[in-house]
Amino acid sequence: MMIAAMLLAAAAPAPPLAFNYCVSCHSVDPAETGLPAPNLAGVAGRTAGSRPDFAYSPAMRAAGKGGLVWTRETLNRFLANPRAMVPGTAMQRLPPGAPIAAVVDWLTGDQASSKR
Repeated sequence: MMIAAMLLAAAAPAPPLAFNYCVSCHSVDPAETGLPAPNLAGVAGRTAGSRPDFAYSPAMRAAGKGGLVWTRETLNRFLANPRAMVPGTAMQRLPPGAPIAAVVDWLTGDQASSKR
């Protein structure tokens, strides 16, 4: 039983190092709540500002009501410049040169591409 658990854990894709920028506010553990930012488990395909367990900014809720859905393209644009895409969001811009594509690949389930 222990060997099976170890094999399953080894098979789960690890987050890219670039996700270290995110973990001070976000998590991808579906059970983790009470974070300073929304949980990112299953973010791909989700309407922006729609997790019921997080108090989003009015700007993010309005963006979701306006049709913003998190896809590879929208995540790339948002992470490159959050406040340009959703003025009034609390999300901070990542440092210049941060490997946004690796984070987006991992969040959207394309771990093969995130090996960049």
